[in-house]
Amino acid sequence: MLFDFTIRSAESQDRPVLVKLMELLQDTESELHPNRPSGSQIGNEHFAYLEEIVKKQNGQIYVAQSKESIIGFVVCFVEELDEGDLHIVERERKYGYISDLYVLETMREGGVGAALMKAAENWFLDLELEVVRVGLLCSNEKAAKFYRKAGYQPYEIVYEKRLQKERFLSKHISVQ
Repeated sequence: MLFDFTIRSAESQDRPVLVKLMELLQDTESELHPNRPSGSQIGNEHFAYLEEIVKKQNGQIYVAQSKESIIGFVVCFVEELDEGDLHIVERERKYGYISDLYVLETMREGGVGAALMKAAENWFLDLELEVVRVGLLCSNEKAAKFYRKAGYQPYEIVYEKRLQKERFLSKHISVQ
């Protein structure tokens, strides 16, 4: 099912709705990982932080607008590795990064997310970038499936371990 919507750059009057959508995104992530606070705790401040990054790092915030309301958004900006990151070829040390994407649950499966991703990709093409990256929690299988369908593939995987408070002493064996 396709929905009737348009993609446009976010405007200052969109901010209250975008903060609410950011809270919903954060609530979704807080269900997936214990290090994510609830949306009501950080929605406004986190969105303000993203607005600053967008300004500083040649980014954009796009919204999907139906006749009634905003139904989704994407935040994208340019990341650049240090000159010392020689393990990456030079032309890919500067890349597009999609930091946040959210579509109202009732509007998913209707092409909204794909259209938002295309808007971000077109922005990066206009900037003559060759690579776009997006991050997601490993347990967010719905997002992983969506990104694979959009042509993305895993790039790097970061593992983490939750440490217990008690320390285990290791026994040192001396060899003579």
